[in-house]
Amino acid sequence: MLRTALLAWAVAIANVAIAQPTGGIESNFDSKNADGTRIQLRGVMYKPTGTSRGAVVLVHGSEGWSDSREGHYGRAFSAKGYTVLAIDSFGPRGIGSTVEDQSRVSSFQMTMDAFHARRHLVSLGLDANRMAIMGFSKGGQVALMAADSTFLPSEVERFTLAIPFYPGCGIRPLSPKPTSTMFMVLGEKDDWTGVKPCQELANDYVRAGGQAQVKVYPGAPHEFDGDPNNLRAVRLSTAENYIDCIVEISPEGHMVYAGKKYLQGDVSILSDLRKSCMKRGATVWTNPTQKQRATEDVLAFLNASFP
Repeated sequence: MLRTALLAWAVAIANVAIAQPTGGIESNFDSKNADGTRIQLRGVMYKPTGTSRGAVVLVHGSEGWSDSREGHYGRAFSAKGYTVLAIDSFGPRGIGSTVEDQSRVSSFQMTMDAFHARRHLVSLGLDANRMAIMGFSKGGQVALMAADSTFLPSEVERFTLAIPFYPGCGIRPLSPKPTSTMFMVLGEKDDWTGVKPCQELANDYVRAGGQAQVKVYPGAPHEFDGDPNNLRAVRLSTAENYIDCIVEISPEGHMVYAGKKYLQGDVSILSDLRKSCMKRGATVWTNPTQKQRATEDVLAFLNASFP
């Protein structure tokens, strides 16, 4: 029975990777790869009726974008007056998933994509001072990076708000440089990225002068806001899990691990992490009740920030 459940989940993951969010319109935009080459990324935009209250860029996680997550938030937020742009960092690069190998597309690359998405929205006439970034898991780590000018310091124009959902919180600036007001969403039962590391990171952000709220949702695991048909807990035994890994970011912007320095975006650091702190496996399922509560809480945060 477990084998059957795992097989069903694997099929669902494969389908999610190519399941474009529905209900919006195509809105592609230019970005750049780490080597500087140009690439066009796919985007799905959800527009409100009437004047937009603000804009939200949605950044998917390691499994790619999906209708049950990015589509859900795109429809929910646009119905309340927001322009939403869900972006796909994987498909145009020929990647379906990074669950088993996070080096296939780095979080730094995805953060670059998010800033290009922001520029795209500004070019369409959206208010540059009413921009939010919201990401899930790996995309949540992107939201954290976008909210701190320690990362990609050349990006002078930043997001006003950052909304990381169950992000990877193992990358820690020694001297955070907050640029966005943050609302962090965590699941109490998360064994993939965890609660404690993220609470510690948020505390560091506040001590550095930033504004951050953290809400932990009882009974919710990692990816609790996914497909409402996936209510049964499933163990992803081959998923790379970095919950026990801490990488420091120096004030100069270097990644530092075990006394060795790496440039931002250098995926070779993963080789050292795999030899030491990385493990494999994570448990996921959907909690529809907490998904609805998180949706309402994020809308309340947006409304309070963009009156």
